[in-house]
Amino acid sequence: MLTINTQRCGGALILGSMIAAIVAASWPGLARSEERPPRRDIPIEREKLSLSGWDPDEPVPAYAYYKKGNRAMPVVIFMHGIRGSKGGDGQRLRDLADRGYFVLAIDAYLHGERKIPGMVRNLSDLGGEDYSIWVHQSSVSHTARDVSKIIDALSARGDVDVSRIGVIGISMGSSTCMVLAWREPRISVVVGLIGAVDFWSDMTKTTPGPEQDAKRKALSPRVRQLVGSLNPRDRMPAIAPKALFLANGARDKGIDIQTIKSFVKDLRPSYKSYPDKLKFLEEPAVGHSVTDRMWNEGTEWLLRHLPPAKPKE
Repeated sequence: MLTINTQRCGGALILGSMIAAIVAASWPGLARSEERPPRRDIPIEREKLSLSGWDPDEPVPAYAYYKKGNRAMPVVIFMHGIRGSKGGDGQRLRDLADRGYFVLAIDAYLHGERKIPGMVRNLSDLGGEDYSIWVHQSSVSHTARDVSKIIDALSARGDVDVSRIGVIGISMGSSTCMVLAWREPRISVVVGLIGAVDFWSDMTKTTPGPEQDAKRKALSPRVRQLVGSLNPRDRMPAIAPKALFLANGARDKGIDIQTIKSFVKDLRPSYKSYPDKLKFLEEPAVGHSVTDRMWNEGTEWLLRHLPPAKPKE
């Protein structure tokens, strides 16, 4: 693992702490929230990294957010959606780091600093077309394999606890999380936001049945093999007992909410011995977007199942 440079981004947190101190002095009865660890005055570091991935000739660009001086930090790996990059959702990731996590945001395969101009086309191209399905599923497959190699590399850091790892993803990043949910045993907590769990339904935009069968048959053998090698729907027994939180919008035109509901229903028997480790949040009036409620409940899920160590005073 090669560190390229380090950037401090904690000025806003320091200013926020000063303002909070002034308010507390003016209104002594104002209670301080205990939801987050103390010592909010410590700035959040943003370190730019170049990490060894699945392909030894293609390093994975990443941003790491953390509080310098913290030790034994649990790791949370964040994966963005299609056409996104590691630089998105920076404030949310800083907030996670402020809770005591070592947060790692990576560029997915074919995205961010790894993109090839013109290769990633609009999501509307999905629905049975070879090229777009190959790009999407190749990104999911390659990135999931990158994460396993990145976990290996993180063991060289003295400030993280690689025995406690969670992943959180949005849209395509959520689909990557679901591949890791059945494939990567070192990950214990998974938060998937507005992503797919049945890749065949997602890639063909049809529910299981004759129409989907016809679309699958029309695809090239390589694309059929690729989707089949990843589909979480076909590997449900391998997911439990990971703590799995899923959140989707009922009005999402790209991902059929019924595929999520049936997946959770069929997965529940695997969680009979740990019912508190499986949760599904449906946002009735929401399309393909992450709401504050989704993110906040996903964060609480991480805190519950992957609690940071309490910092020493």
